[in-house]
Amino acid sequence: MIDVKRKIALRASGAASVVALFAALGSTPVQAAETKFYGDVSAALSLNMKDIPETTDDDKYKISMFRTTAHLNMDSNLTDTLSFVGKVRLVRDFPNSYLTDLERKGADAAGERNLAKIYTDSTLREAYFDWKPTDRLQFRVGKQQVAWGESDFFQAMDLVHGMDFTWRSFLEPANEELRKPLFLINATWLVPELDGKLQVLLRPGKANRKDAIGDTFDVFGGRWANQPNKGLDFRTITPYNYSHPGADAEDNTWGVRWSGIAQEINYSLSYLQSFKKNSPIISPAGDLTLFGLPGVPSGSQPFQGVRPIGLAGEIIYPKLDLFGLTASGYSAAVDAVFSVEAAYIRDFTFNYGYSSPLSLALGPGFDGVKEKNVVKSMVRMDKNLAFVQSLLGAEKPAFFSVQLFDTWIQNYHNDEKLIQLVGFGQASKRHSSILTTILGLSYDNGQIAPELVAGWDATYGGGFLVPSVTFQYGKDWRLKVEYDHFWDNGNRTSANAATERDTALFGYFSHNDQLYMKLTYQF
Repeated sequence: MIDVKRKIALRASGAASVVALFAALGSTPVQAAETKFYGDVSAALSLNMKDIPETTDDDKYKISMFRTTAHLNMDSNLTDTLSFVGKVRLVRDFPNSYLTDLERKGADAAGERNLAKIYTDSTLREAYFDWKPTDRLQFRVGKQQVAWGESDFFQAMDLVHGMDFTWRSFLEPANEELRKPLFLINATWLVPELDGKLQVLLRPGKANRKDAIGDTFDVFGGRWANQPNKGLDFRTITPYNYSHPGADAEDNTWGVRWSGIAQEINYSLSYLQSFKKNSPIISPAGDLTLFGLPGVPSGSQPFQGVRPIGLAGEIIYPKLDLFGLTASGYSAAVDAVFSVEAAYIRDFTFNYGYSSPLSLALGPGFDGVKEKNVVKSMVRMDKNLAFVQSLLGAEKPAFFSVQLFDTWIQNYHNDEKLIQLVGFGQASKRHSSILTTILGLSYDNGQIAPELVAGWDATYGGGFLVPSVTFQYGKDWRLKVEYDHFWDNGNRTSANAATERDTALFGYFSHNDQLYMKLTYQF
């Protein structure tokens, strides 16, 4: 054990090293580092508002989540050109009888049969240095989050980071809570002559956790597993493989973005090499003799000849290239702000087919993998509605936002049988669109803020409706009460989604209505 004198000596040596580093960087330490600590503590509770078909008990009104979270943040100005930011998140998800029922049914069979432990994740979220060697050049190095694009919902361009949807699906409005932070070298060069700036990102693959790529969904049978898969852990036969050729998390990735202002229009142009984010892909097994089934080619296009590590295949996040643009500006004619976002994604992967032995045994999509180029776009209008103020007695005009999202598959052929999600039979269409809206009100000097968020799948059917109200008590306390309602195309009740060819996004959330409450104290 290190004694006290040795600790003091080590700290003195470390301080001398820091001073030497500052001298090498051409700046000097401030008299006393300006350091600020802040954060928040919250408790969140969710109740099932419908019975879950996968379990034998009536799950209506059962607690599905009781989760406590603490954020501890530190900002420190070390010199006049160097600063440090650190952010820690401490999470405890508590067991309950509903999670126990899912564990008994088979959830987390590949782990410890402990769903609360999966959802509990206390980590160093961010730790980075900001260095400004000149007025035009700045670097951010370390574990951080970078958001690209204009959308808060179904992001087309925000593919730098994967998201963790295991503990609350896509309903969490704070994207910084869902993003998987990455160690990045993030450089920005300001070009005031052109009213713009150039940003370059480098993600050293070996400096990051392998599971930091791609969006993570509940494939282990927990509370946000797709209906009817609660209580089923697919990792037992299709484990994650983060070292797959063409989907190797240790590969370096990078991106570059130019953003600026032209004629009062904010715009950006970007390129990003990253990994598929929105949904993982199953690379199916080639040798099916363990199932008593005939074999199929080991792997599939574009992974022919690559033998998966699982009995039925493996979950992978293939690499892709994205070329994107965004623009936003104010229109005086309609007194609204319009935003657009478009991304051309090369080598976007789909599972396909219904006819292989695995597809017949385990569900659609196990025929293999195909690559397609895809265009994802978004158009949004943000506007204040004055008439709602007088109609509903609000203290100021209501905030209204409407967004239209579209996915366009290039070189589309119906006979290729591309599916939306492996295990479900909904065929992908050439164009698919989702419409979302937000209506926000304010009362009592902003201390009471009702909000209505809604979405409709215009192509595959179904949608969501999320009314909520946030109460503010003083400057530190917040209470949010929310109802999460889903509807699907056809009000499906069957326990076998593999035979249902019309089950898409909102069918996955069937019977999953939630009452959600969150109390937060900020300090």
